[in-house]
Amino acid sequence: MRFDDLILVGEEYPQGACENRQEWLLMYSRGVPPAVIARWCRVDVRRVHRAIDRQAERDPGWFDRCWLLHDRPAPNGSRRRYRRSRDQVWWEHYAVMATYVGRVGGLPAQNDSVEARVLYRWLENQRRSHDAGRLTQDKSEALDRLGEWVGTRKGNPEKLWARRLEQVQQFRDESGRFPVYDPRRRPDERVLAVWLGRQRTWSRKGRLRPDRQETLGRVLPGWDRSRSAVEA
Repeated sequence: MRFDDLILVGEEYPQGACENRQEWLLMYSRGVPPAVIARWCRVDVRRVHRAIDRQAERDPGWFDRCWLLHDRPAPNGSRRRYRRSRDQVWWEHYAVMATYVGRVGGLPAQNDSVEARVLYRWLENQRRSHDAGRLTQDKSEALDRLGEWVGTRKGNPEKLWARRLEQVQQFRDESGRFPVYDPRRRPDERVLAVWLGRQRTWSRKGRLRPDRQETLGRVLPGWDRSRSAVEA
């Protein structure tokens, strides 16, 4: 057989989109960005993202391995060509968040674990972007599918802060103690415990507003002390 016999004429080359999702996932796992995969395979980039999200939900370990590959620097000759955009990075973080929510059944809390803390901070950034009107509609809708992610940022922040303070004061007056974060045994206290814990963290880091620091000290004496062990 001659070499010329192996060459296809133009009309005999494969035409149309490449629909093989396993090939998309293989390329992604080797560091090819979704936008490039979509261009090579002549498909909508949203379909590539959905395939990646579904695979990450089925096998979180797979995504972790891909993440390491994406973090590796590209060769010097193609560094600029394959640099991930902000939008691509956002969707990759979202896929990790969606996988976490599917695994644990809820949004991450700051003190659940190291993994949850990282995801919680990312979600806080999305809330701030949402407040400032910088979050695009498609990203907002994607976050909506995870659950009530906006949380206490709905409405007037000052009024919400004052309402939480009043709720914690009422709880302490009725129970004689501060709320405790224990989702399994005390799920009704979770929201108030998280709010109070956030005030303590901001105070410790010097980020709590002076007026709120003064109000908390006046309304809730002892609020900034770590809670003692609670009897079972």
